[in-house]
Amino acid sequence: MAMSPGQQLHSVLQSELNIAKQLAELLVAERQALALSDIATITDINNKKQPLIMKLEQHSRQRDAVLTSTGFPTGKQGLEAFIDNQTEDDALALTQLIKNLKAVAKICQQKNQVNGGIVSINRQYLQRAISVLRGRDPESSAYGPGGEYTSAVVRQPLIGRV
Repeated sequence: MAMSPGQQLHSVLQSELNIAKQLAELLVAERQALALSDIATITDINNKKQPLIMKLEQHSRQRDAVLTSTGFPTGKQGLEAFIDNQTEDDALALTQLIKNLKAVAKICQQKNQVNGGIVSINRQYLQRAISVLRGRDPESSAYGPGGEYTSAVVRQPLIGRV
């Protein structure tokens, strides 16, 4: 027996929720790996995150397909209209799934922002260290011989010095 559109949407949303929870767990592990500068673990986590993100995108398309196949527009308005046309119990179950999915998505977004901030700060430290090793002071700025503004004041590099 084929699933009803409401059951199909419930299945897609439940799957999205499960994938989003896996992604949230990976983001927690990524934060720990970033704190330890564990490159192997970070790489492994990134390799696991990408397929999850692709699955979420696929499920989003499946959700839209269920909506359009039943004559509803895609997006938030279509989803709300679809739910309004379900039985009270089915509407409640779908609404709860969406609420849970939004909560997990928000957690993922917050964790991803923190992790991105850590990566950005680490990149800035690395760029400063490389500048110092190359004889450039990243904090200094001056005018070059042609009168142009430069922040790359060259001194004798630390790399290659004998």
